[in-house]
Amino acid sequence: MPEVTIGMVGIGQLGLPIATNLLAAGFRVVGYRRRDREAFICQGGVALDSPAAVAQQADIILTCLPSEVAHVGIMEGPEGLLDCIGPQHTLIEIGTYCKTFKQRIAQRIEQRGARVLEAEVSGTPSMVLHRKASLFLGGDPDLVAHCKPVLNAIADIQFHIGEFGSAVAMKLIANYLVAIHTLAAAEALNLGVKAGFDPQQVVDVIRQSAGGSTMFNARAPMMAERHFLPAPGPFVTLEKYIDMASELSEGLDCAAPLFNAAKPYFVRAIEEGIGEEDISAVIKLIEADSMANSKKEKTSC
Repeated sequence: MPEVTIGMVGIGQLGLPIATNLLAAGFRVVGYRRRDREAFICQGGVALDSPAAVAQQADIILTCLPSEVAHVGIMEGPEGLLDCIGPQHTLIEIGTYCKTFKQRIAQRIEQRGARVLEAEVSGTPSMVLHRKASLFLGGDPDLVAHCKPVLNAIADIQFHIGEFGSAVAMKLIANYLVAIHTLAAAEALNLGVKAGFDPQQVVDVIRQSAGGSTMFNARAPMMAERHFLPAPGPFVTLEKYIDMASELSEGLDCAAPLFNAAKPYFVRAIEEGIGEEDISAVIKLIEADSMANSKKEKTSC
């Protein structure tokens, strides 16, 4: 399938490592982004001037946009995708939006004769680049099979969740746990330091213990090194997923004691001006709260 041309609309923080993997697999990749295209070109991609130009050259088009508003603009705006796609095209929707919005997207794409597949990414841009991310797929099984060479070029780990629109719920469950586990990692590392251990020792031991987790392994080293920028997963990015996960949980009447305890920390991080830093910086808030607790105890004595 490498003779197939892949189109990327949205080659930013997440789209760029996806495009990089596709190029490494031998695909010709054309792409559109309003600005900052140099990194894509340096990887071997061909930058085009509009979404319509991408549709004119590509067989399979991946859209990776940060919001529903951005997606509508790309699809329906001047030189948008919608007027240029047809039966010869397959679209793979990577962006995370609510299920009803996704289903409306699919309906409009299919009205043009094109086929559409949902591919939610679970993992940071760095995890995508190193093929450690997961893909949650939603759509027709035959279409999943047709797109396998492209999907395999992006990630080794793939799950076909069900019909189009079903994968977003699984993505939100994953991000629900990202919030909980990242805060737990911050608490654990702070506890270790307070107990007199070097933070790196805590990381080295716990990551290989029964208490380790994917988020501990990814974020605790960043906490220990105080390496919060550049941010592979900033608070401002996670904010959308936390809000959507909260809506999903509340809509299904789920008890969520851990998530409800964790969520305010990620909201507070943005309010306190560290929203552009990686979510591993939540340890700063845990440390600040620990210091406040110590002061209270001294005052009470």
